[in-house]
Amino acid sequence: MSAPPGWHPQPDGRDRWWDGQQWSDHFRDPVAPTAPAPTPAYGTVPPYTGDPGATGSYTTPAPYGTPGAPEGQWPPPKKGMSGGAKGCLIAAVVVVLLVVAALVAGGIFFARTADRVVEDLRTSIPSSSAFPSGLPGSGEPSEVSVGEGFELGTATVEPGWTLGSLGGIGANVEGMTVTFAGDNAIPVVFSMDFDSGASTTCTASPADGSDTGEVACVPMVDNAPSEGARVTVTPRF
Repeated sequence: MSAPPGWHPQPDGRDRWWDGQQWSDHFRDPVAPTAPAPTPAYGTVPPYTGDPGATGSYTTPAPYGTPGAPEGQWPPPKKGMSGGAKGCLIAAVVVVLLVVAALVAGGIFFARTADRVVEDLRTSIPSSSAFPSGLPGSGEPSEVSVGEGFELGTATVEPGWTLGSLGGIGANVEGMTVTFAGDNAIPVVFSMDFDSGASTTCTASPADGSDTGEVACVPMVDNAPSEGARVTVTPRF
């Protein structure tokens, strides 16, 4: 059976024409095979050829997961915050606002409760005539600056106390101590009204076997004062 007419490779590397019956004298260099066009990567757009009528001059890659889409390619990452993250952020903000509201309401409640307790104590304690040296918490109101010492009848508040921050939502009195004179073991109760509009009620009792005591004050969550503020101290009893 004879080979069909056409170009056929020769031992010397060239192609020779076979007319179907015999070899001709026509030779040519072998033609290199045409390489297939590369498949565009997912997410890229082939360049426009400039021919409006050319087929395939502009191709949009198929979405990932559809038939014919390139395998192993992931869709571009989404920008912005997901719905779940937004929900968590909103929940966190709500929790913070509720905590702040609770602290404000709690500070107001404790301040009013302290005032009621002071009035009850004043009516239940005997007159100062029962104490030869006077009540520890007696005396007239005095005006001082934050950190200064002051007198509370026979008791003395030592200098050096400070105002501590309550996480940016208020302030609290810290490091305040009282020295008691005589043998009176009655707690001192006094109020502090700052020029910022904040106020608090404080109390202290002598520690066992000591003539000094630590002062505890109601936290201030409204119009918090700053270091160096002026404060009016009023003994309660």
